[in-house]
Amino acid sequence: MPFRATFAAELNRLAGTNVEVAFDNTIVDGTIAFASAGVLGLVQSTGGYTPTNQTTFIAINAIDFVRLLNV
Repeated sequence: MPFRATFAAELNRLAGTNVEVAFDNTIVDGTIAFASAGVLGLVQSTGGYTPTNQTTFIAINAIDFVRLLNV
C-alpha cells in the first residue's frame, strides 16, 4: 500500500483526536474530522486567518508533520 494511502488511513483512524498539523510554513491546532486518500479535514481550535470551529481542508501531500496533542 502506498504511503499516502497508509497515512490517510491512520489519520482517519485518529478522527476526533486533537492534533497539530504543519503544512506550507503554517501550523494549525485542531481536531481531525476525517481523512480520505487526498484530503484531511481539520476542525481548527486556534484562530489565525480562519475562525475557530471551522473545518479546514488540507491536502495530504502538503502535510509536513502531524503531532498528537492528547496522547
